[in-house]
Amino acid sequence: MMSRMKMDIDDNEIRIISPEGRNTISARPRWIYGVIACAVVAIVAIVSALLGSGDDAVESEGLTVTQVATTPDGIPSVAPKGFVEMTDTIIYDEPITILTPHDAVPQLHIGIDVLQSSDVVLAMQAADIRGDNGGIVGAYVMKGNLMSKGQAKSGFCAIIDGKVTIGVADATPFLEKAIEADGYFFRQYPLVVGNQLVENKPKGRSFRKALAEWNGTTVVVLSRSRLTFHDFAQTLVDMGVTNAIYLVGSEAFGFAVDAGGDRIEFGKEVPSLSVCANYIIWR
Repeated sequence: MMSRMKMDIDDNEIRIISPEGRNTISARPRWIYGVIACAVVAIVAIVSALLGSGDDAVESEGLTVTQVATTPDGIPSVAPKGFVEMTDTIIYDEPITILTPHDAVPQLHIGIDVLQSSDVVLAMQAADIRGDNGGIVGAYVMKGNLMSKGQAKSGFCAIIDGKVTIGVADATPFLEKAIEADGYFFRQYPLVVGNQLVENKPKGRSFRKALAEWNGTTVVVLSRSRLTFHDFAQTLVDMGVTNAIYLVGSEAFGFAVDAGGDRIEFGKEVPSLSVCANYIIWR
């Protein structure tokens, strides 16, 4: 009799999804890209000739294809532009800032280059970086690729099909689901689970950041005073957070773009960060 397959996957395990090797990157001769570029130019030229001119333009890799999006009444429509709603409030004498992204898709990214991306409306450092070799602490999946293994912390965030799931588990099926669905996954300290505070070993005080589920929405919460893990987690519970994990705190750099297009920065930007510096972003 065939044994039942184990559904959960530990952070130090890899399950082979298919024999083709989904994470293998094959090298291609550079001339191929030249051929592809030429083909794209030819196709765009044909499409442009067929469609004519005078409509709104949609740019792609420096090429322009005429295309018009309209409402049922024939009125040109404009796609909503993402932004972050920023709310300053006080929870039992503790001042905090709540960042709520709108009309933007969550992702993970490795590298500080994302801090210069004009289409990103919210960026915060996600997983911790090792002090010895600069690697990512714990399991980390980006676009279905397992970039780092290990389970240093029990809290996790999974982003699958644009949906954020926050939880706590030593072994979780969301790790494998993120790999199978070209999603994202990282580990961090748990702060709140099912409206209940979670204790953590670090006892110092610092500026804190959290990724949280609040009123059915995913938000980032920033403390505006130096708090212990316990006090910060208690503040999250008091404001009604359902689940929350920690994000890199202290002076870790991040930013948010408000509805008016203004960029508000938090922390201090450090150009010499590890190449494994990673972020949860909305774009």
